[in-house]
Amino acid sequence: MKQGKILFAAFMAFLFIIGCAGVQMRTSNLMFEAKDLVSEGDLVGSVPILKKALALDPKSLEANVTMAQVQYRLGNIEQAGKYARLAYKLDQNDFRALGILGLIDLRTGRYERGISRMLKAIKIYNGIEPVGGNLPVEPQAMLERMRYKLKHHKGISKAEIENLADAFWAKVDWYEFDENYRKWHFKSFYEIRPDGGGTIN
Repeated sequence: MKQGKILFAAFMAFLFIIGCAGVQMRTSNLMFEAKDLVSEGDLVGSVPILKKALALDPKSLEANVTMAQVQYRLGNIEQAGKYARLAYKLDQNDFRALGILGLIDLRTGRYERGISRMLKAIKIYNGIEPVGGNLPVEPQAMLERMRYKLKHHKGISKAEIENLADAFWAKVDWYEFDENYRKWHFKSFYEIRPDGGGTIN
């Protein structure tokens, strides 16, 4: 009887693991589809796919941070903040989530916090291998200019913030689509490779 219970528990654990792997695989496939649309500039088209991914796995870092990026770029700042905070809660070392939160701070007039968050995000990015440090330092220079202007009681324009956002997205896109790093950085049991195969972590 005891052995039967042990076998049943082991079987249920096996089913649970297979189920998790299936969810991660479906989420991964949706994320590739959504991110391809984002890279092609179809932000609106990516939203329903990201919603499906989040319905499958609400704690998906990639789905949350990508939705935050898309919502920010669509001008939906409140929604962007919601998803960026969820992503940052899942991984406080994710430079994308932190950077989006910094951009939102800047857009809403919390300049010092926004600058600090953006600088921290870029520092994390620069520590990533193999992509870290591969791009010019425009975002850092822009942030230092903003800090200088604040120190001298000068305003920061919306155009300056959007230029910073564009420079930041260039880093994000490089990070996402670098051929050697195209795995979307899933911290999951099941990961889909670009060629459609899978690897068990």
